[in-house]
Amino acid sequence: MTAVETAVISGPVMPARPRSKPSQRPVRLTFPTKPSASRTVFLIAGSALVTCSALMWVLPEPETAMNLVVMKLFASLFFLLCGLALLMRNHDEAKPEVHFDARRRELRVMERDDHGRPQLLLKRGYDSLGAVHISLNEIELWNEDGSPFLTLPVPDADVRNKLRVQFGTLCT
Repeated sequence: MTAVETAVISGPVMPARPRSKPSQRPVRLTFPTKPSASRTVFLIAGSALVTCSALMWVLPEPETAMNLVVMKLFASLFFLLCGLALLMRNHDEAKPEVHFDARRRELRVMERDDHGRPQLLLKRGYDSLGAVHISLNEIELWNEDGSPFLTLPVPDADVRNKLRVQFGTLCT
């Protein structure tokens, strides 16, 4: 027979890894979608096609021949699929995201693949950057040689303050 040794813990249990401070959590930015004429046209055309696919079955028809019903079914499916394709063409989930990780002191640009999993496009440490300029509505990252690397809009003041804390001496 074996004996099992048990111990009673009288104090509070602390996690093995300390939780990160709120300022050490990664800051995530997404690239904005610019309103353009082509995006507006695709949204209007897609909405019209989806609506037409449903209206084909609501409107009365004078004749109910079986071959017309089958043709109407295929036409409405075609309009529905084409309309959804136009609506999903400029979907926001396909846009890249920028993660500023204070703990690892690195910048990661991620993009979702066809299956929805994040895929790493670029990873760069803070020490490889030359300077960071944070203005009223954007952040500019510069290379060590003085050439611009990345410019992102940051409309939120709280996010700009978190980025100033993360970059520290790199901010100018």
